[in-house]
Amino acid sequence: MLRGVDLEVRPGSLIRVTGSNGSGKSTLLRLFAGIDAPTTGRITARPRTAYVPERFPADLPFTALGYLTHLGRVHGLGRAAAAHGAEEWLERFGAAGHAHTPLSELSKGTSQKVAVAQALLAAPDLLVLDEAWTGLDQAARATLDEAVTSRVAAGATVIYVDHDPRRLASSADEIFHITDTRLVRAPATPTAPLAPVTPGAEARVCVEAEGVPGASVPEGLPGAPVGERGLGGGAPVVRLTVAADHSDALLHALLTTRPPWHIRAVTPVTPVTADEQRGAGHAAPAGGEAGGGAPVPGPATVGAGGRGPVPWAAGAGASGRALPALLRYQAALLARSQRWVPPVVLYGAFMAIGVMAGQPILDSFGYAAAALLPIAAWLVRVCVNNEPTAARNCAAAAAGPARVHLSSVVTGLAAAAGLGVVGALFVALISDPKTSDQRIDVSRWDATAAGLLAALTCALLGAAIGALFSRPLLRSTGWGIQATAVASLLVLVVSVSPANAAVTGLVSGSQNGTVTLPLLPLAMTAAAAAGATALACVLSSRRS
Repeated sequence: MLRGVDLEVRPGSLIRVTGSNGSGKSTLLRLFAGIDAPTTGRITARPRTAYVPERFPADLPFTALGYLTHLGRVHGLGRAAAAHGAEEWLERFGAAGHAHTPLSELSKGTSQKVAVAQALLAAPDLLVLDEAWTGLDQAARATLDEAVTSRVAAGATVIYVDHDPRRLASSADEIFHITDTRLVRAPATPTAPLAPVTPGAEARVCVEAEGVPGASVPEGLPGAPVGERGLGGGAPVVRLTVAADHSDALLHALLTTRPPWHIRAVTPVTPVTADEQRGAGHAAPAGGEAGGGAPVPGPATVGAGGRGPVPWAAGAGASGRALPALLRYQAALLARSQRWVPPVVLYGAFMAIGVMAGQPILDSFGYAAAALLPIAAWLVRVCVNNEPTAARNCAAAAAGPARVHLSSVVTGLAAAAGLGVVGALFVALISDPKTSDQRIDVSRWDATAAGLLAALTCALLGAAIGALFSRPLLRSTGWGIQATAVASLLVLVVSVSPANAAVTGLVSGSQNGTVTLPLLPLAMTAAAAAGATALACVLSSRRS
């Protein structure tokens, strides 16, 4: 638990969080990533976000490339761009040979490379790393170091936790320590002086790099940087100021030269006017102090401050592609996991036992609709609980936990609705379009319409039950299954239930020959399902 956190971070900053095990580091990072929501206070101005958990689950039914392509689309990329980015990052981490290997067959280290790749392939504005280096080999750790440095140089914010105190220690703009549920700023490292920038100059970046003893600065560096040489612990240290447009190329050149240079800090040089220089006597420290500016009031507040407007998106997953991509991802997850098989087989058994050729059509439609209700609840529970928590957190950081939860409920409902349509067509084909006493003819088309609407009513009510009796509202699997079964039975037998009304209407019509469309029960059920799903989505970031 964390208390009294009041913090702003600026774009282009590297922030390290330290603390003992169980102090709340992971909790703070999940708050930053938008996976969890604070119990009090608020979080504002969250940009496009990506998150890497400490342990990435391998029990996802995808290949490495397939999973990364899905997550790239959730981040807002097109299919081709997502696939290309996935292949590029797998190659950079030395895992290109495992692109088509099922995740369940990957080693822990290679699985972690996949976890890091899903966060980097969309070039997020906020990168949250929770022990992301754990399990990586030395080459992959160096690649991740370089990626972090590049993202910061490009104006992104990186917040990280790592057990190695040397990890990017010299590059961090701010270090925060969690002690006794409080977040405390560690003493700042003295900032190297920056050369003043003349009025009207273009945006520039200062790169501080350290080479091995005796190394000389490579020739022909991109952007013709202006150099300032110093000494640090016997090793050469240089500060190179270059136009921001050439900063990425400069970093790449320094990191890939032989022997490579270690990047100690990447700091934007803020242009100032002549009046500001005369009034302040010096150029403002680039990057400023985290938490500077006008803080957003209230505890557990994470905002973005600094001069001028913040170039960040309004929220994670703001792209209109997020929800369709999540639905495709959840549908593929359901299909590949084969956890749909038991409920589908059970529904088939219900239909085979209870629906016989030549039976009255409305009676058969009522039976098929009633049997669909617990199956819909089951399918929604499968979809909501299908994804391991760590993988779900990655998707939630990219698109928001509410969207992720909504997509899982909608996927389960769609599967149930599809099953209901197949069942209704089966009933329409083999049943006798007459009343129970065989005396009155019943319109097959009207009966089919009423049967489909009754099936949809039961599917919606089953989806509402599945949403209510699974995470985040009911986290125990045992209690969730029992509650789902009992609730499904009750809504079928209680007379005030819309499902009972829809099924009873079909049975009554089979006796008197009157076909009534269950529009009112359907409307009531739709409202109930929307309310249950909305409640689950709202709570998904508070009890995930």
